[in-house]
Amino acid sequence: MRICKAQRRRSFTIPNELVEEILSRLPVKSLMRFKCVSKAWHTLISSHRFAKSHSQRASQNPNRMNVLVLTDNCVLSAGCEALFQSRAIHGQPVDVDFPGFPLWGEKHVETNLASCNSLVCIELHNVDKWTAQYLVWNPSTKSYKNIPSPTSTPDSYWFGGFGFGYDYSTDDYKILRPYDIDIHVSTIEIFSLKTFTWKTILVDMDNNFFIRSSIQNIKKTIYCNGAIYLSYKYFWKPPIIYFDLADEIFHELSWPESVSYYDTSKTWELGTFGEHLCLSVCTGESRNALCIQLWVMKESWTRLATIPYRGTCPRPICVSKNGEKILLREKQVGKNSEYIFKLIVINLKKKAYRKTRYDSKTIMEATTYVESLYSLDCNDGLNQHFQEEGSKGHKGNQEVCPKGYGDNYFQGGC
Repeated sequence: MRICKAQRRRSFTIPNELVEEILSRLPVKSLMRFKCVSKAWHTLISSHRFAKSHSQRASQNPNRMNVLVLTDNCVLSAGCEALFQSRAIHGQPVDVDFPGFPLWGEKHVETNLASCNSLVCIELHNVDKWTAQYLVWNPSTKSYKNIPSPTSTPDSYWFGGFGFGYDYSTDDYKILRPYDIDIHVSTIEIFSLKTFTWKTILVDMDNNFFIRSSIQNIKKTIYCNGAIYLSYKYFWKPPIIYFDLADEIFHELSWPESVSYYDTSKTWELGTFGEHLCLSVCTGESRNALCIQLWVMKESWTRLATIPYRGTCPRPICVSKNGEKILLREKQVGKNSEYIFKLIVINLKKKAYRKTRYDSKTIMEATTYVESLYSLDCNDGLNQHFQEEGSKGHKGNQEVCPKGYGDNYFQGGC
């Protein structure tokens, strides 16, 4: 009996482990489309385990690192490596339509960014009313989660400045923000994205003078390796203060010993250099002999380069995959005394800089994020929560828990 060729063909099946390995190397945009291939692929790509594996792999790929630029409520995203290679890159507009977030686009509202891994935390601060709103957002999946404000916070005492980072010990993302109770005590509020609760920590000025003083004067925070570092204004050479998200304790980090300190109020910035903390500091013996030194903290402080002073101290944003170039944000004073914000690229070997197409006469914020599939149950839950009040060891501690949220706050894709 004759057997047709179709019957003699053998079926070929790729092992599930190999399929997952291949898919984990693809960009988010492709994976979102591939969820329609089959139910199995949809289940795999939507799983938290796969999202976490994909994020870890993406974090090791410089081509998956993006810079997010915000100005005039216009948000653009561009690949970091593309910016290092060409000044013509202008970035792609990012959808930032956040229902239930009324402060977005209003006048007299300052927009601040803090990022960690694949997530960006946005703070909208109403400078007239001294109120603030927060949301956590994944630019890759366009998903976000509104963060309820703790009702115990007296808005009239709020100083501003906030931090956002990842706690390795609990697999949790946390928001950090301070406010003052009186001249002797500061309060640190910590929000856990995993439990969706706020709690408070008191800082006594008598025992923590530098820590409390830095809390009062925060102008920017940087997340690096499980800690939030505070960049703040002060009038003499202070230690660098950071908050460990695992033990929830403030620590001090000394400056490089060889730095001759000139003026702390506007002449030092913190950023990241790959996985390491980076310090940009204006130094010199006099105002007419200033330069900018870039330092990186590995096992100890190591100087990367000394570059010319251009009237401001730039903030480090990210570094190229070969470590030869670094992207920085500048804030300069224009001819009419208005501020001009720019992103520039410094070639550390040649000690030369070049402009990018990113500049603005209004406030410009820039941060980085890694592509990921993490989805943050989209919601407009600013008013959809209930409060649980109780004593947690000190006066005024409370938890705010919206309905429907628990430990599984991360999912795969929308």
